[in-house]
Amino acid sequence: MSQDDIEGDTAPASDHQELAAEAERSAEDLKHQGDKLDDDIEAVKADWEHKQEDQSVPGAVPDPGEGGDPALRGWSEEDDES
Repeated sequence: MSQDDIEGDTAPASDHQELAAEAERSAEDLKHQGDKLDDDIEAVKADWEHKQEDQSVPGAVPDPGEGGDPALRGWSEEDDES
């Protein structure tokens, strides 16, 4: 029987290692999900911009004088980056 077994140091170290490994897996998974979300957002933006250029898409092209979607007034790409 080793000194670590007597003092009980082996189990807590193992628990910490398992928790650290699980935290690393979770962090990597969250990073992957965030990257996928960024890709999805970029795809939706590109699709919306394409639709805004197409006169046949109802609601995508603002009526003259309306100035576009009121929810987007004052919005810029810089706002999205902060």
